[in-house]
Amino acid sequence: MWEKKIVMSSCSTRKNWRLFIFCHLAALLLFLSWMFPPTATLWQEFDVALFRWLNGSLSTSPLSQIFWALANVKITDLYGAFFMGTFSLIYVFEDGKESAQKRLAQFFYLCLWGEIGILALKELLFPFLVSIDFLRDSPSLIFKDTIRLSEVAHWLKIKDHSHWSFPSDHAFIALQWAGFITFFCGWRYGTLACLSTIFFILPRLIAGAHWATDALLGSLPLALIVLAWAVATPLYPFSMKYLERFSAFLFRSVSTLYSKFGATHARKSS
Repeated sequence: MWEKKIVMSSCSTRKNWRLFIFCHLAALLLFLSWMFPPTATLWQEFDVALFRWLNGSLSTSPLSQIFWALANVKITDLYGAFFMGTFSLIYVFEDGKESAQKRLAQFFYLCLWGEIGILALKELLFPFLVSIDFLRDSPSLIFKDTIRLSEVAHWLKIKDHSHWSFPSDHAFIALQWAGFITFFCGWRYGTLACLSTIFFILPRLIAGAHWATDALLGSLPLALIVLAWAVATPLYPFSMKYLERFSAFLFRSVSTLYSKFGATHARKSS
């Protein structure tokens, strides 16, 4: 039995390091494809064509303009956060109490790394890119014939332009969430999370606040690197040990409170 545990642990370690290497290699290849002239030209053509198609689709319907204008209001991001939280918690409580304790710990771990990732992006990467003058205007600032949603719905505060569009912090949060969901919950939940992420990213692309490559070549490589360090290194089992204890403590506390409330209610009823 002891030998079997050693073999299983060894297989798990090899699998984790394969994931770690794969995530970093994929991130590097994506970013290099933007730097290498032949593929960089293809990405540029893809950016322009996709923006022209998405933004041009707004010209056909005033209702679509209002819909995507509302989707680009800052407060709408709260609905996205609510959706991601609800989606994650449905998975947590799907199979009963025993699995829920571990899954709740995974949810806390996802939230923890979500904060680490966005803080690193805003406090470290963005200042560094500004210091080396690595700035990028969004398509709405480059093409004069852009349909500007801020002009269509001028009574709303809409994000439809940016002088620092690379990478997209909005896309980074969504892609990071989708990566963790896929790792923790499997491909069934992961596929739904990825499809939801596309919808979360679309409003900024349609409005012209970001290029597609801001997400695909900026945010996605960063999300892969964060995922690799979070789940494919010893940080994961070390952190989960304490988070599972905390999760178990919460379940015991809620159970105790529920029992006391039930006893009190029974006495009052009698």
